Amino acid sequence: MIARLDPQSLLRASGGSIILCGRSIDMSADEITGGCLCGDVRFYASGPPRRVTHCHCDMCRRAVGAVVATFATFESSRVDWRGQLARYDSSDCAWRGFCARCGSSLCFGYKPRPERIYVTLGAFDDPNAYPAGFHDHLDQKLSWLTIDDHLPTVASAKHSADGEGSP
Repeated sequence: MIARLDPQSLLRASGGSIILCGRSIDMSADEITGGCLCGDVRFYASGPPRRVTHCHCDMCRRAVGAVVATFATFESSRVDWRGQLARYDSSDCAWRGFCARCGSSLCFGYKPRPERIYVTLGAFDDPNAYPAGFHDHLDQKLSWLTIDDHLPTVASAKHSADGEGSP
């Protein structure tokens, strides 16, 4: 007789980890994981992000090499980085984190708010689980880009319950 286990039972039996492309990925519900293209840098965030935002500013677009940069905001103390996260000071008020080996853009920090870190959603193991809820810097949006008009802008949400404005 062959015993059958459902995937959730396998995850519990393995301590919440799976092997994906030869790497162990933690799939526990309380932790968000992700990393760079080559796998040298990984992150582990406890709990969900404060918010997820599409940023249209020129600096973020250039840093991630895309027409929009999507970031998940976390308290810095809730994100653990493993591997060599290289850092580039992109301006007087911000720095960018990336993999020194493959160059993947992984995060940025806003120097006036060191208690927060903004992790690129594309680096998540499961980016589908965290849809964006805001647009920021729409004044710099590419003219040909059509956006989801149902999402508020960060400027319109500055007086939200958490009081968090840009960035």
